[in-house]
Amino acid sequence: MDANLFGRVVVVTGGDLPLVAGLAAGLAGSGAIVVTLDADTLGSRPAAEAAFAAVAAEYGAVHGVVHAAVDPIAYERVPMHEVDDARWDAVWEQTLRRALFVLQAGHTQMRSAGGAFVFVGSPVGMAGAAELAPYAAAMEGVRVLAKSAARQWGADGIRVNVLAPAPEHVPAGVASGELALSPPALGGAGDPADDLAPVAAWLLSDDAHFVTGVTVPADGGVWMAG
Repeated sequence: MDANLFGRVVVVTGGDLPLVAGLAAGLAGSGAIVVTLDADTLGSRPAAEAAFAAVAAEYGAVHGVVHAAVDPIAYERVPMHEVDDARWDAVWEQTLRRALFVLQAGHTQMRSAGGAFVFVGSPVGMAGAAELAPYAAAMEGVRVLAKSAARQWGADGIRVNVLAPAPEHVPAGVASGELALSPPALGGAGDPADDLAPVAAWLLSDDAHFVTGVTVPADGGVWMAG
C-alpha cells in the first residue's frame, strides 16, 4: 500500500499521543501537507470553522481530515454506577460534539471539490469495556456519525470512514487480549507511523475513491467480527 497524497492538505486533530504523532508523520511521508489542530480549537462550531478556514487560507484547499482528538478524561476508568452527569458530558457529549463540529467544518472546506475524512475510533466501542462506558459509547457514537455523514455527503464527493487501531494505542488501560478470543493474529498493536498511517493514507487517497462508511480495524487482528 503506497498511497500518494503529494501536495494535499490534511488536517489532523489531537494531542501529543504517540498514535496521533505517528499518524501525522506517516501521512507526511506519503506526501501530504499535514496541519495539526489542537482540541481546544474545536470546542464550538464557529471555532472549528475558523480553524479550518485558517488552514485553507495558509496552506490551500483542504483535501482530508484525520480526527483523533479525545480529552484525557475519557481514558479514566470509573465503574459504570459511579458515572455522574459531569463525567458523561465531558466524555460522551464533548466527544460527539467535537466530532460533529469537525465534520461540519471539514464539509465547508471540501464540499466544492470533494475529499475524505478518517475518524480514529477504537475496538473498545465495538466490544465494550468494563469501567469505560462513556468512552466506549462515545467511540461507537463517532462511528454512527461517520456513517451518517458518509450517506449524506457521498453526492458531494466526500467520503467518511473510521480507522480502529488496537486499544493499546490510547492510555485507557485496555489490552487487546480483553477484546479478542485469541492473541492478535499479527502479533501486536502495530506502529502508528509504519502500520497505521499507511491505512489512513489509503483511505484519504484517490485509490479509496469507492470506499465510504466503513470501519477498518487496523489492529493486527484483534477485532474479526463483522
